[in-house]
Amino acid sequence: MIKKFVFSIIILLLSGSFVFAEGEDYRSTRKIMSIQAPVISDFENTALVGQWILGETSPNCDKDITAVKAAPGGPWGLAVPDEGKKTCLGIKSGFKTRGYNYAEILPPVFRSDDYPGLKNLFNTIIPNPLNERFIPMPGKVQSVDVWVAGRNFRYNLEIWLKDYNGFVYALEMGKINFQGWRNLSRQMPEYIPQEEKYLPKEKPLKFLKFIVRSDPDERADKIYMYFDHMKVITDVYIERFDGDDIKDTW
Repeated sequence: MIKKFVFSIIILLLSGSFVFAEGEDYRSTRKIMSIQAPVISDFENTALVGQWILGETSPNCDKDITAVKAAPGGPWGLAVPDEGKKTCLGIKSGFKTRGYNYAEILPPVFRSDDYPGLKNLFNTIIPNPLNERFIPMPGKVQSVDVWVAGRNFRYNLEIWLKDYNGFVYALEMGKINFQGWRNLSRQMPEYIPQEEKYLPKEKPLKFLKFIVRSDPDERADKIYMYFDHMKVITDVYIERFDGDDIKDTW
C-alpha cells in the first residue's frame, strides 16, 4: 500500500514538472503582435491612378490601343456608401499575335504625401531619392491581396516585391480567367526578409508592379482587366525601449 502511495506521488510530481516546463517554454516564445489590414491603394484618387503606367511588354504589344486609367466601378462587396467607392484601375491592351504575351503595370513615383493612410504605420520616413516607382508595405507583411476583374481572359497575375537588400521577388497570385470581381490573396513567404537585428529592425517591403502573362493560345487583339482595393495583413507592432527616441540620421 505504501509503495503504491509513493509511486502515485512520484507520478504527480513528474506530471507537474512537465506542465510547468511546458508552460515556461510557451511564455518564453510568446510574441506581442499588432495585426492590421491597411489598404495599400484603393484607386479612389483619380489623379494618382492616372500616374500608373504600362511598363515593359512583349515586343508585339499594340501600343496604339494601350491605356491605363481610373475606371468607374468596383466590387459590390466594397460598395460602402460612406467610403464613397467609385473608381478602380482599368487596363486596356492588346497584342498583334498570340503567344507568351505579358505586360507590366507600374505604380506612380512614390511620394509619402500621396499615401496619408500609411504614414503613421511606418517607424521612419520612407525615402525615394531616385524617384522610383513603388508603394511601401508597412510592418511585417503576413499576406497581400487585391481585387481583380479579369474579364475571363486566360492570364496569370504576379506581384513583384523588393526587400531592403534590393532583391526582387515575383509572387504568383493566380489565374484571372473569371468573369466578375474576385479577391486574389497570397501568403508572404518566410524566405523574404522584412527585418534585421540592427536598429531600426523594421525593413519594409516595396510593391514594384503587377505583371500579367497570357496563355500562349489566348486571344491577343484586345484585352481588358481591372484592379481594386489592394491591401496587406501585417504586423505593425513597434517595440519600445529606453533610447528609441535617438534617431541614427546624423
